[in-house]
Amino acid sequence: MTVRFGATILQVVPFAQLRDDFAFVESLGLDNAWVIDQFWIDEVPDVPLLEAWTTLAAMARETERIRIGAMVTNVATRNTAMLAKSILTVDQVSGGRVEAAVGGGFYPAEHAAIGVEFLDGPGRGERLREAVAVLDEALRGDLVNHDGVHVRLSDAVFRPGPTQLPRPPLWVAAQATRSLRVAVHHAEAVVTLGEEGKGMEESLPAFRRRMDRVDELCIEEGRDPATLRRCLFAGWANEPIFASSEATAEFIGRYVEAGATDFTFYLYNPAEPLFDELVAQHRMATREQLERAAEDVFPRFRRAAAREPHRDG
Repeated sequence: MTVRFGATILQVVPFAQLRDDFAFVESLGLDNAWVIDQFWIDEVPDVPLLEAWTTLAAMARETERIRIGAMVTNVATRNTAMLAKSILTVDQVSGGRVEAAVGGGFYPAEHAAIGVEFLDGPGRGERLREAVAVLDEALRGDLVNHDGVHVRLSDAVFRPGPTQLPRPPLWVAAQATRSLRVAVHHAEAVVTLGEEGKGMEESLPAFRRRMDRVDELCIEEGRDPATLRRCLFAGWANEPIFASSEATAEFIGRYVEAGATDFTFYLYNPAEPLFDELVAQHRMATREQLERAAEDVFPRFRRAAAREPHRDG
């Protein structure tokens, strides 16, 4: 399976910086450019963070090839029908380059700030399951009826339909089994994080166990495990990814061996000094570091994947 690489761009103002970051990431030949989808950055709510999906519509017109999306949209803070409409709109505006990555929510303070209940783990998992099931239908341009606990639609028609057929790809952020099961049932990709604050000696085995669980769930579902992509959202664990080219290569290689097919790395925005510490820890890439990785490291893994037997197209 081809290894793919993306960058997550924190959409803080000024807008000109954001536009340049998207152009830069596209120029490197990366596969995906993501923004984050939060009301605020939890630790520092006064950081001027632009809304994700309107930003993506603008970036669709500023780019030509790279695939774009939000890493990841919280289904708790979005009306599911209007989220589907936003995704389909960006799919149209981008000429079929949108990726739809969703999750069940992560920050209690963000939920409280906007009046959304932060459910316990099973509750978040059930809300995610409902929302993803509806998105799976709605993003096909179907008429959708759903009378659930968290999502209710009555004769909702989604027009215009998708540019990508049968629908834009779904990515589901999942750590626990209940969310992994949602990804296996509905998605083209599962997104998982490193173990926050832990080193590779703890984060890598946890990732491997999660991928083993994904394989088990695929088999239970009657799905070929090779048809589900596995994305590591890097930078959460305390792993010095960008200390050198060889450190980057070792990081990618060990996670590929554990089952990763996709990576997204944070791109540093010098306009926001909040992130200086993450750069110092080599968990967030400067432009120079990302460019070096794109030139020297990423092609090694693309070439290696190209030599493997063809499995997934």
